[in-house]
Amino acid sequence: MGASSGRTTTEVGWALKPATTLMATGIVSGRRRAASVVARMGEKDGGGDAIKAVKKPRLPALDSIRFFLITYISVGHFIACATRDPLTLAALSQVNVVVGAFFVLSGYVAAYTTTALGTYEASMDRLRPSPSYFVSRVMGFYPLYFLVNVVFAPMFFYADSFYNGPVTAAVHGLMTFSLTQAWFPMHAELWNAPTWFLSAFTFALAAMPFALPSIAQFKRKHLSSAFKILVAVSLVAKLAYSYDLGAWGFMEGVMSAKTHPNWLYFNSVRFSPFNALIDVLMGAVAARSVMIDSADGESVPKQNAVLSCSATPLVAMVCFLAARALGVVAVNDAISRTIFTVLFSMFAVNVHRETVRDGGAGSLVSRVLSWKPLVYLGTISFPIYILHGPIGQVFYKRVVATKLFGKVFTQHPQFFPVYLVIVLASAALTHEFFIKNKKVQELSKSVTKKVSAALTV
Repeated sequence: MGASSGRTTTEVGWALKPATTLMATGIVSGRRRAASVVARMGEKDGGGDAIKAVKKPRLPALDSIRFFLITYISVGHFIACATRDPLTLAALSQVNVVVGAFFVLSGYVAAYTTTALGTYEASMDRLRPSPSYFVSRVMGFYPLYFLVNVVFAPMFFYADSFYNGPVTAAVHGLMTFSLTQAWFPMHAELWNAPTWFLSAFTFALAAMPFALPSIAQFKRKHLSSAFKILVAVSLVAKLAYSYDLGAWGFMEGVMSAKTHPNWLYFNSVRFSPFNALIDVLMGAVAARSVMIDSADGESVPKQNAVLSCSATPLVAMVCFLAARALGVVAVNDAISRTIFTVLFSMFAVNVHRETVRDGGAGSLVSRVLSWKPLVYLGTISFPIYILHGPIGQVFYKRVVATKLFGKVFTQHPQFFPVYLVIVLASAALTHEFFIKNKKVQELSKSVTKKVSAALTV
């Protein structure tokens, strides 16, 4: 609430432990404590600043939505191993589009946890020193990323050496462990292919301590302008790609390097850390548009009841993907990603407002997504994301599966649901026995402190 209104906010807050906070793909995993986040509420009534405790509400619907997003992506990466049906492939292979939502959600969470509620300030104790912010966020996901790469390194190295030789495989391993693969458009999907996202997101994390303080100061009209500018910037490179290659109507998700006129060009757009940063900033701006609803002189913007309902952008996202799959809408993956991120930003904003209004009653969509089993599935989304690629390679990568089983499981389409169950079970076990492990958390905190100290001048 506004500082001069005399009202206080008493909503349950998010507490995020750096060692167990998986910021990748907008993920906040590990244990959460219901703790308040104190914001400075500047008042000048008679001199001096008054400090009021503002408790930020948990947004469980944004936790659970991650599960549906990562499930779509996990299925999409390997659906071609289970079916040849063109419509099914077109419907479930739009992972290049849906991934934009994870970048937006990452920015949304970053702004929500590091800027003040109801004021135009950033929580500088969380953002400074900037190396500490960066290292703590990277260490939120790197322990599991490192573990999975080490466990599956023999498989990764064997397959890479088979095609490229041991020296090149070693170089690729270095790029993977250093999270630099997204900077190499033709090699971004090295080893554990889906983790190119973490490479691009790491760059965005380095920029956030410098961007968030400015974004936190924006009034509503400035946030609106900033969002429009970010959308325009997001589109520029994608329009250039579409124009230069005549790729306006491509469905890149079902194409390959052999059927695409310039795969390098496409990769340079979809894997670009700079494009990822734009998506992350869109999420941050979207979050701030809700967080200032209770600021002095502000209120929830008047909006049509249909447009303000979370179901509207949710249905729009589903219909947009379906329309592309059916050929009703012929827009390539690159431009579609921007369209999808805009719709997802609207969804996040609407869910946020529904959660905090009327005592948290929210809409039907918000209530369903706040169901505890779905929220739990959201908490294991990061292990699903990090494990589905390597486990998929075990069964579906020809050089690996043939070595292990003497066959590739594409011969058995009915095995695909079993693969998904294996991924889900492995993710749950990883969450319980690794992410929540006290020793892992303590080691991660120790490494975070030492690296942060080394980087802080």
